[in-house]
Amino acid sequence: MAQWKGSPSKEPAWNPADYALYLKSTSLSPPTGPVKELADKITAGKKTVVARAQVIYAWIIENMYRDPTTYECGKGDVCSLLEQPGGKCVDIHSVFVALARASGVSAYEVFGLRLAKKGPKDVSTWQHCRVKFFVPGYGWVPVDPADVRKAMLTEILNLKDAKTTELSKYYWGAIDPYRVKFGVGRDLTLNPQQKGHPVNYLMYSFAQVGGQTLDGIDPQKFEYKIMFQAK
Repeated sequence: MAQWKGSPSKEPAWNPADYALYLKSTSLSPPTGPVKELADKITAGKKTVVARAQVIYAWIIENMYRDPTTYECGKGDVCSLLEQPGGKCVDIHSVFVALARASGVSAYEVFGLRLAKKGPKDVSTWQHCRVKFFVPGYGWVPVDPADVRKAMLTEILNLKDAKTTELSKYYWGAIDPYRVKFGVGRDLTLNPQQKGHPVNYLMYSFAQVGGQTLDGIDPQKFEYKIMFQAK
């Protein structure tokens, strides 16, 4: 895999405590137990942040797959996904983040929406997330192994195809420009505070009526439209 331009050849000293927020556990993404065991196995012998992130990225592409039957973009329940490694972008990227954090690599998901190349276009169902991880001496670097696996499914590619190799190189340190960011974070408490459990993530509309959470993509209970228009 090609390395992005500007990455330092030697990792400078850095303090993980400064990035503790991006190393901690979340309710569905614990960097401990089986996740930690797998992360240690994948990254054995890799001394730098970049080297560990790179082998995790490769492992995700080689071992996970896109499951088009997954509801929404997935829950991101990492322990379940290690047993059944199929899902959509939130599932695939939650596993990357958990393995990265278990390996001492600061990482987080970016939740948002794909954009059309021209409009007007209804993009109400184009939700997508990506990942960023921190490289000491460089900054935050984007990766998107889920889009590699999506292309493999839709274009009927296998791991040895040249197109798969090309996409794997591209999404290691880059993303396409047709995206907008909604937010980051897991286990969210809203303001005003919602009833019940923390919100897993925000990428779909969220609403409660009488303390009950509505299904954000059920057209019988919750209807909205997002339109894209190029300027």
